[in-house]
Amino acid sequence: MTLKDKKLLYIFLYLLSFGQVLGISILVNKIEFIPIINNVMLGLSFLVFLGLQIFFINRILNFKFNKYLKILLGLILIGLCLISMAYLFLVFAFSGKENRKLTYYNENFYILNVGWMDPIYEVYRKNFITMDKLSEDEIKNTFDDLKEIEDQDTRDILEILISERESFDEQGEDEVAKTGLEDLDEKENFEEKENKDEILKNFKAEDAIKIENSDLGLLEVDRAGARSRWFLVRISGNKMKFISELEETSPKVSGRMDDEGLIHLDFEDINNNKSNYISRNNGKTFGKIK
Repeated sequence: MTLKDKKLLYIFLYLLSFGQVLGISILVNKIEFIPIINNVMLGLSFLVFLGLQIFFINRILNFKFNKYLKILLGLILIGLCLISMAYLFLVFAFSGKENRKLTYYNENFYILNVGWMDPIYEVYRKNFITMDKLSEDEIKNTFDDLKEIEDQDTRDILEILISERESFDEQGEDEVAKTGLEDLDEKENFEEKENKDEILKNFKAEDAIKIENSDLGLLEVDRAGARSRWFLVRISGNKMKFISELEETSPKVSGRMDDEGLIHLDFEDINNNKSNYISRNNGKTFGKIK
């Protein structure tokens, strides 16, 4: 093999190290492999990438050319390798799957936490080396006897998933029933607002956390352990006017109003998990930013 052929081969192997990583990443995101297969593929891909990088750098630097150029090239290649490895480690870490296996009436299932910060669980039915995701209705209909599941954590997760589905169904029925109750709802909302105005009488304007660039504030009206109850209020001198109650219960919060009049709230719980909300209607309602 000539020197030129060797150089071309080494360049091909260098590019292959990136190509196989990209291919594996696409593959595990397109096909739902069972956790052990998924994680082994990611691990082997990472090791192959590292091996090809080391082989290429070693071979290239063994060629005879300018000493200073060789040092510069070596530093560049090693730097690219380290940056790529750090990036791949993060990507593969998020692509990895928890091996929480469940056997239910001779069928094998996996319960995966697909959330990055907050836990979000999905249930899959195992095939051979792949698995199929169960819909909410399939989860409810499949796991109709949770007493058969011995693991308490698994049982709790399924109970939550099933109860959320039942709660959604009940909400759909409630929407139909609410058609003739609008006047009653308005009355209840008026009474609820009066009650919250009474709560504000127990606090001073200085107790509220000011929202930057506005006359608004966030007032902690109650706390139970690591959970807080927050009111959004309008501050005028020493008086406060109730605007809305926030669904978020994290104890740490800061807020600001941007130039377009949008209100941004940043919450942080005791585990340093952060969540962000935005209001486009002067604080009457807030939407969570995904």
